[in-house]
Amino acid sequence: MKRRQAIGVLGGVAAGPLLVPSGAFAELLAWSDRVRKTSPSPGNSTHLTPSRTRVMAALAEVIIPETDTPGASQAGVTEFVAALVDGWLDDGDRDLFLAGLDTVDPAARERFGADFADCTAEQQAEYVGGLDAEVARLREDPDASASRHFFHHVKRFTITAYFTSEVGLAALGHRTSFRTFEGCVPLTPAEVGR
Repeated sequence: MKRRQAIGVLGGVAAGPLLVPSGAFAELLAWSDRVRKTSPSPGNSTHLTPSRTRVMAALAEVIIPETDTPGASQAGVTEFVAALVDGWLDDGDRDLFLAGLDTVDPAARERFGADFADCTAEQQAEYVGGLDAEVARLREDPDASASRHFFHHVKRFTITAYFTSEVGLAALGHRTSFRTFEGCVPLTPAEVGR
């Protein structure tokens, strides 16, 4: 229920730009749509291997779980991230992100005795909480860069993918998400009133 309230507040704050997308928000939605159109079919990502995909999907579900609204998997977060990794990130950012994903399962096995996706919800939340705390510490350190931590990107990609998807926009209360506009569709005789 807390997540629903947080989304309600976010939706209330963002309602103006969301009702009539303009400016930066409209650009973000357009870019997001272009990314989604380049998304590889499941299992065909060049860089997001099946094990990395599994880790990313599990991390995204911890960040945005299914509650009374759809979670990250229903929004296609992992597919969006696969498209980013394959065609949109520069080599340095991609390598940093993938190297970080590759550390998750070994660390989870050492700590909990199972791959991250196989850990309990409590173990996953604890692990993600630790990553989040690391990023928060880096943000406070003037000599460090939080954007150099892979989890910074995991959260950023997850939130961007979710809240630019139809599922995420609906969770925010965005009611009009047209894929096409067909203004010259002929009316049927019943619609004309004949």
